[in-house]
Amino acid sequence: MNPEQIHRLHALRMDNDAARFAMDEMRPRFDTLRHRHENGTAPRAVAAFQLFQTPAPMAAALVALLDLPPGARVLEPSAGLGRILDALQPYQPAAVVAVEVAPQCAGELYRQDRPGVRILQRDFLTVTPAELGLFDAVAMNPPFHLRADIRHIQHALQFLKPGGTLAALCMDTHHRAAALQPLAATWRPLPAGSFKEAATGIAAVMLTIRKP
Repeated sequence: MNPEQIHRLHALRMDNDAARFAMDEMRPRFDTLRHRHENGTAPRAVAAFQLFQTPAPMAAALVALLDLPPGARVLEPSAGLGRILDALQPYQPAAVVAVEVAPQCAGELYRQDRPGVRILQRDFLTVTPAELGLFDAVAMNPPFHLRADIRHIQHALQFLKPGGTLAALCMDTHHRAAALQPLAATWRPLPAGSFKEAATGIAAVMLTIRKP
């Protein structure tokens, strides 16, 4: 074997050793990914009619408008996959009731671990204060289809205690403004593209209503 062949074999051996070292470093990550379907950490794709998830920064801004008192009782009438529920957690409410009509979304909410959150799989428009009681605050991103946001927000007002606050999103149209803006303490149109991550260019408003 001539010196050139020996040099080539030596170089190949060094390349193989380097590749084996890199694979050994990556193996724990591959093992974790391999078992994600078993340990529940794999991403889950969920589709439901009128599911436009609230972007996390928007959910945080919405909840901040509530000015939640310690130990508040909060209603989330269109919980989706829990973005607003996540935004509520830092405020440590005493109790949260989450209503969600879509069984796919409700199933995901049941799988999530949120102490103090009661989940109800129902059409919110069929739920009454006699069933759930009254709340210090309501935080909601209702469905927009066929002006459902107007009906959901008006229905949610029945669940507020005197002095309570509702913070909601609604579609930015003349009909919504005519129905809801006269009730609103604050009315803030959101920047264009606010729902871009939900794959929609819908124009929306963030509003609050306070019950006397």
